[in-house]
Amino acid sequence: MGSPDVNLGAKLKLMQLENGIWSWGISPSKCVREVEKKCKDYVSEYLPPQYRLPKLTPNPFLAKCEPGIDISPELDPDLAPYFQSLIGIMPWMDELDCIDIATDVSLLSSHTALPCEGHMDADLHIMAYLGIHHNSYLCMDPTYQDIDNDQFPVMYWKEFYRGVTVSLPPNAPKPLEKPVDVHMFVDSNQAGDKQTRHSRSGFLIYVNTALVEVFKVTGYN
Repeated sequence: MGSPDVNLGAKLKLMQLENGIWSWGISPSKCVREVEKKCKDYVSEYLPPQYRLPKLTPNPFLAKCEPGIDISPELDPDLAPYFQSLIGIMPWMDELDCIDIATDVSLLSSHTALPCEGHMDADLHIMAYLGIHHNSYLCMDPTYQDIDNDQFPVMYWKEFYRGVTVSLPPNAPKPLEKPVDVHMFVDSNQAGDKQTRHSRSGFLIYVNTALVEVFKVTGYN
């Protein structure tokens, strides 16, 4: 049995990093190219001429696009299901490590019940962006992050937690491998939705230096 080359639609590749460590890389290229081709063919054959995948897409989202305050006409009932199907596909590509579209897809996902023409334009823009920028790898780097803890202020939580300790199962197996460091990075566009003033937060979770989870949450102010 040889080394794996595909996992859940993503290409796998063993690569050597600058520090000499060997690591697996994950690329969504094959899956993304297939989806983008089918989208382009469908749009050309079934959608009105005003809808086409743009050729120039340096960024995943249209400039000055605000889905929450879009005032373009509502999509025709025959077109809305296709918009919804694209929104349903894109989170899977996000899971295949197209993380640069995560925020944009999250914004558009809030308008699947009543999509407008501007939402479809933004949807097709993302698809065109993926078709051009598909050839990337997410490296699952196992090395430990070099974090200077002196950068962070010392916080005293003893009064708040009052001696709380971590409860471990009495029959927990003995660890056999090296320990891992788990880190989470969080950011939010505070009151970024210009219609509701809701915030949208993003979370990146790393095990050592490998990004293992990306998710978004819409909050209320």
